Amino acid sequence: MTTGTRGGNGRFTRTAGSVKRDAEAASLRARGYSFQRIADELGFASKGKAHDAVMRSYADIPGEDVKHAKALDLERIDRLIEQAWDIMLRPHVTVSQGHVVGKRTGWERDDRGEIMFDGEGAPIPVFEDVLDDGPATAAIREIRALLERRAKMIGYDAPTQSRIEVITDDMVNAEIARLTRELEEGDDRAARPGVA
Repeated sequence: MTTGTRGGNGRFTRTAGSVKRDAEAASLRARGYSFQRIADELGFASKGKAHDAVMRSYADIPGEDVKHAKALDLERIDRLIEQAWDIMLRPHVTVSQGHVVGKRTGWERDDRGEIMFDGEGAPIPVFEDVLDDGPATAAIREIRALLERRAKMIGYDAPTQSRIEVITDDMVNAEIARLTRELEEGDDRAARPGVA
């Protein structure tokens, strides 16, 4: 599906319908839809075309609205960081094949401290849940990525500094002359026996 009709110069010009569709794509993106889901919902050929539509719609936003959109994105990032932070702090049990993994920490004991036995005479084990650090680690990675994105949007990141050394023809010629002198001095020492 094209995003407009061809003008006299052979290029596509956007129609009112394509502008509306681009705005719908941006609205879905604002609600958190992935580009693939936007493509599926609105009939774009690919998620790349959905991305292009959202970017065209953003480009149509006047300057003051861009500030508002940026503020909304920052709020959304803050909410995502808050949710990821909660996940990071929450204890997570290890699950294997649909069952919570536990480790035996001892035996069930009565009030006198004696080991208790089940109906078959076997001691009753006490288990402790094994905690899983995986979800917390994933949340930390997500928080880091969100903070990096937030820093780029706000401009926290310092600009990259580069050192550029300019080498002129005069500098090259001076270095060649210096090296030539060193070679000549070395040749002179080699030509005189007994001089090191």
